[in-house]
Amino acid sequence: MEKKIIKFRWWIIGVSVIVTLGFSLVLTRLEIDPDLRNYFPKTMTSMVNTDRIEEVFGNQDLVMIIFETDDVLREQTLRRVREVEKEIGRLGGVRRTLSLFSSRRIHGEEGIMYVEPVIDRLPRDEQERNLLKDQIRDNDMVYEVVVSKDFRATALVLTLAKDVDEKALFEQIQTILSGHPGDETIHLGGLPYIRQAINKNIVRDGLVLIPLALVIMLIFLYVVFREWRGVWLPFLVVVMSALLGLSLIPLLGWKFTLITLLVPILLIAVANDYGIHMIAKYQELNASGNGRTMKQMSAMITRSLWKPILLTGLTTVAGIAALLAHTLIPARQMAVSAGIGILFAIFFSLVLLPALLSTLQRSAPLHHMKEKPAHQKRHVLDRFAAFVVRRSRIIPYVALALTLAVSTGIFFLRVDSNEENFFPEKHEVKQAAGIINDKFGGSENISVLFSGDMLDPVLLKNMEYYRQELENMKEIDLTLSFSGVVREISKALNDPGDPLYDAIPPSRNAVAQYMELYSMSGNPEDLEQLVDFNYEHAHLVVRINDATAETINKIVDRLESFEKDDPSIAAIGGYGYVRAQLANKVLMGQYYSLGIALLIIFILVSIIFKSPVAGLLGITPLTVSILVLFGLMGLTGIRLDVATALLSSMMIGVGVDYTIHFLWRYKEERQNRLSKDEAVTRTITTTGRGIIFNALSVIVGFVVLLVSSFTPIRFFGILVVVSVLSCLTGAMVILPAILMRFRFRFLEPQEAGRDRTLEGDLKQAG
Repeated sequence: MEKKIIKFRWWIIGVSVIVTLGFSLVLTRLEIDPDLRNYFPKTMTSMVNTDRIEEVFGNQDLVMIIFETDDVLREQTLRRVREVEKEIGRLGGVRRTLSLFSSRRIHGEEGIMYVEPVIDRLPRDEQERNLLKDQIRDNDMVYEVVVSKDFRATALVLTLAKDVDEKALFEQIQTILSGHPGDETIHLGGLPYIRQAINKNIVRDGLVLIPLALVIMLIFLYVVFREWRGVWLPFLVVVMSALLGLSLIPLLGWKFTLITLLVPILLIAVANDYGIHMIAKYQELNASGNGRTMKQMSAMITRSLWKPILLTGLTTVAGIAALLAHTLIPARQMAVSAGIGILFAIFFSLVLLPALLSTLQRSAPLHHMKEKPAHQKRHVLDRFAAFVVRRSRIIPYVALALTLAVSTGIFFLRVDSNEENFFPEKHEVKQAAGIINDKFGGSENISVLFSGDMLDPVLLKNMEYYRQELENMKEIDLTLSFSGVVREISKALNDPGDPLYDAIPPSRNAVAQYMELYSMSGNPEDLEQLVDFNYEHAHLVVRINDATAETINKIVDRLESFEKDDPSIAAIGGYGYVRAQLANKVLMGQYYSLGIALLIIFILVSIIFKSPVAGLLGITPLTVSILVLFGLMGLTGIRLDVATALLSSMMIGVGVDYTIHFLWRYKEERQNRLSKDEAVTRTITTTGRGIIFNALSVIVGFVVLLVSSFTPIRFFGILVVVSVLSCLTGAMVILPAILMRFRFRFLEPQEAGRDRTLEGDLKQAG
């Protein structure tokens, strides 16, 4: 193979460049999808039920504009809210607005019911403001719904049309808000606004992180290799592989998501590894001073490394391919694009890089690579190898103890799928969510659809019972339901102390009369979010102030217990439920992909070295890394989310490279009749250099994620460092110590000694 590479080197270079440039043109068609709901199949129960609820009550995507000030009932504040609502209500993408001005006050005088705006004229003095406050406090449909308990914040709630251009709409909203300045602090919240913030930050991260990663990688390569061919050759492999991997996203009709943001960073970090081993081998051969030509050295490098690079590359692809079993759709897409990108990196490293290298002049050997006399001070890797050999008896026990101690954190690991937590604490999305959670019952909704005769008092009493039971839960501050509207009407038509005051009427006719009176005094469209026109469906809205998956699962379990005994409950949905189910799917996807990745790596390493014991050795450092990773996440409070849930499968694919390279070189040294001590020392001081550079390149590639706009991506960057260091420690410290302690037949020379072997023990135990 190496002879053909040298012979057809110019064809290889030309075709590689043309193919890369041709495929890269499709990147101009790349689109962004910030909607977390599109990350999972539409067949999820929560999404099916939410779609069903939206068929009856319209789009549940709400936008909340919060006006915060010392007293929201001041004349200038109310005037600003009124004018802003008028202009926003005229926008084409807004179906409905709700505020202090569009909310209704239901009250009675001398047995007559009136349905009037909460504010029919602006209060002009303290007395009128206090009267208005009392009226608002007595109105369950307004108090803590559009005005906070302390009257320091008021909300303008927008219901959007189904297919509105959200980006254009928010630009119009910002223009309107700017056209009505005031002293109030404005906060925007709700899923549509969060989606636009995610979209904006994905663009920002793409424009910042990818160029920054490339620049840092260039600097790293120069620091490591100290010569320019050691920089631009691996870097060219990285760029071409990343371009080809990314081009698959638009080519296959996919969109760029928060998760696929990791693909270019992954390729920049990992595609570099194979070129690093090639350049490290070149410098090793060049330092020997044997007088070979560049063509000869290029051929030798390919002949020496094609097997370990191909095998380690395939195991990396196999680890990442385990994400195909993940329930996250972008995770599957990432497995395809990143996996194929790495396959190109393998090809370019084994074929294009030596073809290019053979065209260059031989460089001067690096001074620190030359052989030193034994009496001179040893290289740091020599001292490290001596330490591992000297402490090989105690290393496995220390590693086991530390791993078990750290892994206790797994019991504290939590799952999160809330988009609000994608942003740091000071971000406007996070601040708005905090205000909504604190002052307006919560930013997360769970919806319950009731079907049947909504004028039936038995059904209404059940609905009211469910509502009150839910509000007794500490996680729920606010519920809205049609039964609450009926109670408000009863308060208007009956005097305090009357049995019917603030209660559901005993007969269907009485309920029907209530609604007839409401239709005469008010507008039935005011209730369109709670009951349909034919009174065949009703909507119970539950606002949650704690949007963790554990909390929402607890609430859904409570609702499902109601559903068992009540056929009128037709569906439980809402985006809070969707997010909780997403979190559950993330966790299950983690289990599946992790288990499959370990199994594939075990099988591949067993095949590579023709021994199942090799498979066990291959996954040992990975298992240690996984336990340490999840343990630290639990101990530090880093949650498992749509980004961090992908880490373990990716790191299995990347981390196994270190073990395979070490075992491959160790086996070669043992076949050359070196003792265990000598083989470990030789492997650490030669191949170990490439392994360390490999690991550092991954760390350097991912460290740019620390400046991401998204909190999960930042945590991902931190956890990559932890994972890679764990895998590196496993391959360079724990694995050599195990090799020193036991004899493995698949690593031994042809005439194996008589010492007891672990492989023999395992067979005998079986």
